[in-house]
Amino acid sequence: MKTRNEDILYFSSDKLAALGLESLLSTLPCAGQIHELWSLSTVIAQCEKLKPRLLVCIFHENMPLAGTLKVLYALQQQFPAMQMLVLTRRLLPLMHALSRYLPSLTVLDLKSSRQMLSSRLLTSINTHAQVQLLEGADIILPDRQLRVLLMMAWGYSMEHIGIRLGISHKTVNAHKLNALTRLQIKSKNDMADLFMVIDELRMLVSWLRLQGNGKLSELNFYSLEELLEA
Repeated sequence: MKTRNEDILYFSSDKLAALGLESLLSTLPCAGQIHELWSLSTVIAQCEKLKPRLLVCIFHENMPLAGTLKVLYALQQQFPAMQMLVLTRRLLPLMHALSRYLPSLTVLDLKSSRQMLSSRLLTSINTHAQVQLLEGADIILPDRQLRVLLMMAWGYSMEHIGIRLGISHKTVNAHKLNALTRLQIKSKNDMADLFMVIDELRMLVSWLRLQGNGKLSELNFYSLEELLEA
């Protein structure tokens, strides 16, 4: 009988953290090999080549978040049996919310204890049971709220957004405040991180709605951008 691949693939945007993570991974009771991923842009190709049991990613403050949501969703679709563990302090409520829709994704605070991290790694390696999810943001926002945030990220003023959408600037501001509350954006750093991924978030929300309505059977991941044109 063919045994399950137990290899582990990991990526860290910080080299010191990568050394610490590799040291911790080497202590796990895992029969597979540990492989370092040098660039997140190659993760899908490497997962296709190695077929790892587990992918661990560390997103530090020095790493641009642009592209991360799309990659996580693509990995879920293409490798549903592979477990993913993301460690970060960036947009944690949003990341936790995303894990509610991606069954193989677990998100952990980067400042979690070594004991907690070891426990989550063992759970990811040994079982398919979902970890109890923490409270997260509400990412399934109305499209109008997502459009407002996207146009803000493009540098449009409240007045200009109102003109483009055919609503008053007060209504635009209300959409903005409601969206930020639901996404649990509480600081300027959070806002900057959100603007890096807001186009991906809008696409993913559209994608998840189609998935919930059973309309994804004839679509593929690379048609995701077309949802913005609807």
